[in-house]
Amino acid sequence: MGQFDNLPPGCLEGVVVLDFTWVLAGPHATRLLADMGATVIKIEPYKVGANERHLLMTKTVNGVEQSSYSINVNRGKKSVSLDLKHPKGKAVVTDLIKKADVFIENYKPGAMERLGLDYESVRRIKKDIIYCSISCFGHWGPYSDRPGYDIIAQAASGVSSMFEAPQGTPISAGDILAGANAALAILGALYEKKVSGRGQNIDISMMDSLLSIHENSLPWYTISQAVGEHMEPSPLGRYYDNYAPFGIYQGKDGRIAIACLEEQRWPALVAAMGSEYGWLMDDPRTKDVNTRCMNAEWLNKIIDEWVMSMDSVYDVERLLTEAGVACQRVLSIPELVDADPHVKARQMIIELEQPFLGKMKICDSPIKMSATPSCVRGYGPLLGEHTDEVLSEFLGYTDEQIRELYRCGVIYHEPAVERLPKKQCK
Repeated sequence: MGQFDNLPPGCLEGVVVLDFTWVLAGPHATRLLADMGATVIKIEPYKVGANERHLLMTKTVNGVEQSSYSINVNRGKKSVSLDLKHPKGKAVVTDLIKKADVFIENYKPGAMERLGLDYESVRRIKKDIIYCSISCFGHWGPYSDRPGYDIIAQAASGVSSMFEAPQGTPISAGDILAGANAALAILGALYEKKVSGRGQNIDISMMDSLLSIHENSLPWYTISQAVGEHMEPSPLGRYYDNYAPFGIYQGKDGRIAIACLEEQRWPALVAAMGSEYGWLMDDPRTKDVNTRCMNAEWLNKIIDEWVMSMDSVYDVERLLTEAGVACQRVLSIPELVDADPHVKARQMIIELEQPFLGKMKICDSPIKMSATPSCVRGYGPLLGEHTDEVLSEFLGYTDEQIRELYRCGVIYHEPAVERLPKKQCK
C-alpha cells in the first residue's frame, strides 16, 4: 500500500486540471488545487521537463537527479512529458482538453497562441473550459508584451520602492500571490460553472496582484491626494516609520518582532521594560496610539535600545508574552523545520518518501478544512512518470497506441521511472 493511498477526499475531488505551467506562479496555483484533491495533469516539455526541474537545489541519489524546487511545487501532480509541436502530441493534448475542467498556463502572452492553445482555440475543443493565464503584466495593457519575473513585478508594483535598501523580498511574493489569486479565481469559476454551465477566461497579473495588497502606502497616498495634499510614503527598514512600537528589533543573540498598537497593552509593555522606562507613561509623545505612531521613529529607537540591553531575546519574548504584548522571536528555517512546537502541532511540516531520495520533510497545506482536508497527496513526480497511466487510464489509449507514440518521439518518461516500485506509480 502506498503512502498516499488512504487519504480522505479533498473538496476538489473529481476536478481535472490540465497544467501547462512552469517555475512558480502557475505551479503554486496548481499545487493548491492538487492539495485540495483535484487531479492535476502537468504537461512538461519532451525530455527536458519544466524549468523548475533544473532550479536549485538539485541532488543526485542512486543516479537520479531531483530538484528541491520541483519537489516542493509539483508534489501530488501527475507528470506527462510530450512534444507539443508534434501533430500527434497536439492530438493527445486535444483529447486531454476534452476531459479537463480547467486549463492553466503561465507563459509569456502569445506563447500559447503560437502553439494553438490560446483560450479561443481551447474553447473550440471544450466549450465550458475554465482557462486561466498568469503572467507578469497580464494579457493587455502597454506592458503586456514584456518578459517578467517576480523581481520585475515587485519593481513595477511599487513594492520595491518600500524598502530602504535596494532589495527584493526574500520570497517570490508576486509569484506566490498571483498563484493564490489564480487558484481563488478558478474556484470561483468552478462555482459559476456549476450554477450556469459556463466556462470563462481568467487573466491574472503578478503586478496587479502585488499592487492590490499595498496595505498602507497606496491608501495613505490616495487619501492625502483626495484632500489636496501630496504625501509620498517613506520606505521601510526594520521598523515602521508610521507605527510604534511595531517592527523587528535587534538583540544580543537574535531578533524579535514586537507589535503594540492597542491602548490597553501599552502600560503592560512599559511595565515589562522596567522602572527605568517608567517615564514613557508620562511623556506627551506617548499619550495615545495615534501620538505614538506620529513619533514612531523616536519610540522605535527606544524599544530597540531596550531589547539590546537585555541579555537575550528569549528574555524579551518571555517578559512580553507574560504581559500579553504581541511579540515573537524571529525563528530560523532549521528551528521551524526541526524544533518549533507550534509548527509541529499544526502539522505544517510532514515527512514523505521521495523516490530515490528517501525520507524528506516538506511543508504541508496551510488550508485547514475539517471535512475535506487539503494536504500533500503525492510526492514530487519524476519527469513523465504518469505518461503511460494518463494515456491508458484517463484517455483509454491502448498499449499499442502508447508504444507507437514512444516510437514516434511524441511522449517520454525519464529512465528512472522504470525503476520505481509498481505500487508507487500513481
